[in-house]
Amino acid sequence: MRNIYIDPKEKIILREEDKRVMEVIFYDSLLNNIYRGKIVNKIDSLSSYFVEISDDENLFLKSSLSYAIGDNAIVEYVREPANGKLGLASENFILENESYKLSRYPLKAKAKRKAGKKKDDILFKELNDKKAWLINQEKFYPSPKLLIENSIKDSYLKKYESYKLSEIDIRNSLVFTNLIKNLKESKLAYKDLSIIIDELETLTVIDVNTGSRKSKMQKEDFLLGINLELIDFIAYNLKLRNIGGMCLIDFLRVNNQERIIEAMQKAIEKYQIEAEIFGFTRMGLFELSIKRRGDSLKKALRKRKLIS
Repeated sequence: MRNIYIDPKEKIILREEDKRVMEVIFYDSLLNNIYRGKIVNKIDSLSSYFVEISDDENLFLKSSLSYAIGDNAIVEYVREPANGKLGLASENFILENESYKLSRYPLKAKAKRKAGKKKDDILFKELNDKKAWLINQEKFYPSPKLLIENSIKDSYLKKYESYKLSEIDIRNSLVFTNLIKNLKESKLAYKDLSIIIDELETLTVIDVNTGSRKSKMQKEDFLLGINLELIDFIAYNLKLRNIGGMCLIDFLRVNNQERIIEAMQKAIEKYQIEAEIFGFTRMGLFELSIKRRGDSLKKALRKRKLIS
C-alpha cells in the first residue's frame, strides 16, 4: 500500500510505502519561492551578499555580479536556515511547467522540453516570457517582494498522484504516533538485528549490532552479511530523519570493505541522498558527509512543538 497523509492545519505531508513512512514534508516552507530582494550588506572578499526577502528574514547570496547596498536582486530561496546559518539564495532561479524547464543562466537560453513530453508552443512561450518578466522585475520597487510562490504541496501531490490520499489530524494519527516513537528511540530493530543512531550536534554516529542472530557460517561471511543487510535500513533512516553533516558508521569488522562501500553508494543513490563517501578510517569507522537540507526531522518537529 502506498499512502499520502496530509494535515492541512499543521501543513505536513507524510508519504508511506508498505506501512513505512518514507518522507515527511513541511509545506509551509519558503523553499523555491522567488523574490525581488534588497541587498542590505556585503562581504567583498567572498563576493557575497545578504539579501532581505522580508521584514524578518535575510538570505546569504554568493554572486559574481557586483551589487551595491540598497540594490535589488532577483533570487530563489534554495536552502533553509540550519545550525545557525542563514538560508541560501541563488540568482540562477529555475522555472518549470508541465512540459518545459528553464533556468536564468545562460541568459539567452530558452526553455527545454522535459523527457517524454510533447512539444507545446504555448507552454514554451509561457515559460520564456516568465523568465524575461522576472529578470525585468529587478528594475522595480518596492523591495523586498515575493514574485513567485511555488506550492510545495501541489507539486508533491502531483509527483505522487498514484498514492492514496487521506486527510488526517496528525496529533491523533497512529501513523504519526509510531513515527515519533521511532524518532525518539536511538536503538532501532531490524528483523533480529539492530542499529543505534546517535544524532549529536556536530555529527551522527551509527553503530551496527548482530542482535540475536546466530549462524554456523564462517565469522567473516556472517559479519559481512549483516553489514550488507543493514545498509538499506541505515540509508532509509538517514533520509527519513533528514540527517546532514558528518556521519560515522561503526560496521562490524570485516576484511572486504569494498563491498560495503559499493553497497552504501547504491543505497544513497536509491534514497537520493546527496552525500560524499570517504570510506573507512584506520580505526575501521566508515565516513560519509551528507549535504544539509534544512533542519533534521527531529529539530523541525520540535520547532513545531510536535515532539518533545
